[in-house]
Amino acid sequence: MTVSVAAEQERLLRGPRRDLERARRDPETWHALAFAAERTGDGRVTDRNYAARFGVLWALQYDHRPQDLPLLRFLLQQQITFYREAVPWGLAPDLLLAGFLVAEQRRVEDLWLHWSAKNISFDTGLGYRIHHLLTGGVAAAVEAVRASGHPDRDRLLGDIASDSEPGSTRYTDTAVDEWLDEQRARFPSSPADESLKDWAHHAARLREREASRLFMTQWAAGQPRTGDVLNALQFHLAQLGFLAEAVDVQREAVGISDASWPGERAGNLLTLARLQRRADDASGAWGTLEEAAGHLPPDKQGTRQGLWRLFVKECFLLVPLAPDDATARRWLAVADRHVEGIPRLWMDGVLDAARAAAERAGDPQVLDHYRALRQAADAEYERETGRPA
Repeated sequence: MTVSVAAEQERLLRGPRRDLERARRDPETWHALAFAAERTGDGRVTDRNYAARFGVLWALQYDHRPQDLPLLRFLLQQQITFYREAVPWGLAPDLLLAGFLVAEQRRVEDLWLHWSAKNISFDTGLGYRIHHLLTGGVAAAVEAVRASGHPDRDRLLGDIASDSEPGSTRYTDTAVDEWLDEQRARFPSSPADESLKDWAHHAARLREREASRLFMTQWAAGQPRTGDVLNALQFHLAQLGFLAEAVDVQREAVGISDASWPGERAGNLLTLARLQRRADDASGAWGTLEEAAGHLPPDKQGTRQGLWRLFVKECFLLVPLAPDDATARRWLAVADRHVEGIPRLWMDGVLDAARAAAERAGDPQVLDHYRALRQAADAEYERETGRPA
């Protein structure tokens, strides 16, 4: 039975809206929305309650009220904890949505909560704007910071105050209002104003794989089949685990690559090979790499040297997946031939993949060769960065 987009949208919001009403009625239920760390088999930290918390945040996007402020503060604090514990880099709309909903209440006393969000990482420092802290009024924010005993008091004052005129600020209430208007457009108050692409990302955060695929494929169906659109589609499908479909989309991207620019064709082929490897099609991935080799720039030392590193890394990663020992040895020999002359082998995980490939070959001489390469790469790293490898 074919499921309509509208029916899936209605179904998807039903649970978050129900959870929001429960949270409004009974703060004792908020524990089910709090960050709850879980460790995966590979040592990463995940959050058992992430989907439930995001669902309530999403419902609040369309229906937030002044009396929701305690809940909004709680949710923002839990997002901050989640990022500190489980998100080493990057900044996604989930944290920005939580911050916007608190900022929309325009309470000057929330500025230190926003400051905590801004100072989680390098990426949040750049992307979580200082405007979040100023929605209660720029002058009121400056006064509150000056009166505070917070250890970052002087640092924050330096970010807000102007260097050129004593007593003036870098920001105005008008600029803050304009920023808030931009955020309202980014996080619209009606579900009807969300793009299907946004619906796809919301569904993915709720761990609704099938709905997310439906929304993203429907979004892409209404777009020109450009490289950017195909890249967004294949990346999303791959993230959801629909690897066979992602491979098909990436083949289409290869087909429309600009043949006059070898770097574009080579990059698309490397992405295709990586998807094929993840989809357990090692032989298909190797064939794609053989095609990619013909589109790589001839100068391994030039500005496109990163393509060469990614290429040989993919070659090495396929060796342990080879169907038999003879094929593994042949693939390793090809990778070994290509790796010669590529600089900065300490980058991009190349030598980790090479070592695993050499171990698969089971040849002590090959292992010794890659140990020597590792030593040389470590020495190169120390020379270039001044830091120990």
